[in-house]
Amino acid sequence: MAQQVDPDQFTTPFMPTATKRRDPYPAIDPSKPSNSQKGKIIIITGASGGLEAAAARVWARAGATGIVIAARRIDALEKIATELNKISPSSKVLPVKADITSEEQVKSLFASVQTTFGRPADVLINNAGYLKDDQLIGETAPNEWWTGIEINLKAQPEPKKPTGTIITVSSGRAGITAEGGSAYNISKIAEQKLNEHLQLEYPTLRVFTTMPGISPTEMATPYWLQFAHDHEDLTGMLALYLAQPRADFLKGSMVGVNWDIVAGKVFQTSWLPILPFNGGKGLGA
Repeated sequence: MAQQVDPDQFTTPFMPTATKRRDPYPAIDPSKPSNSQKGKIIIITGASGGLEAAAARVWARAGATGIVIAARRIDALEKIATELNKISPSSKVLPVKADITSEEQVKSLFASVQTTFGRPADVLINNAGYLKDDQLIGETAPNEWWTGIEINLKAQPEPKKPTGTIITVSSGRAGITAEGGSAYNISKIAEQKLNEHLQLEYPTLRVFTTMPGISPTEMATPYWLQFAHDHEDLTGMLALYLAQPRADFLKGSMVGVNWDIVAGKVFQTSWLPILPFNGGKGLGA
């Protein structure tokens, strides 16, 4: 008899609210007037597919004035740009080929935004990163192991001026200890500490880290698909909420897409439970 799988075993331990959200709900619906992003310019990195392409579509539905999508694959970006123009003809969409581990390309990205819109962006959703598992400590070349740490921390675009909202899409794996996943998991919890320091050192910024849940995107390996019940739009929809002053009490915190914002002021904390995990080679959430 096959062992039954609890679909919430990687969701419930991270919940500070009684209600668990796995699907879009009215409070974060982009069609709701209170979630309108008219007048806002947003940059979304790693937007060639998956959750961030979904986030771009959410922000188009919310009527964002400018949507800048950046990634290394310009062909994929141009395809998504066509979709966004159909969703919101009034939004100006700017696809930019950029590797955000390159300081020069990051500078070029922000310069393109300034040239196109005449001002900096209001919101940055930072998603680009690096994932490789099965890297056992002591059995992986130090430079290879360090690559994941370096890219996931270095790939944090910094604004020229300390204003606006930065939302880093992290992972629940910041709270999981998994064989072979040390570099990725450590980099994810390090992202949170980096954002806490960024918020402290630049109080005029609004800085958040998000746990995107587990969605059935192309990144989900067969192991994770059995837990992938979170709608892909939740990350972009949560960003609609975080981009507004009503979320200021959560600045510097890690916030999960499964949390219920209707419940009011959930715990403001960077605490994460540390979950032992022994299964599933080639983690991809």
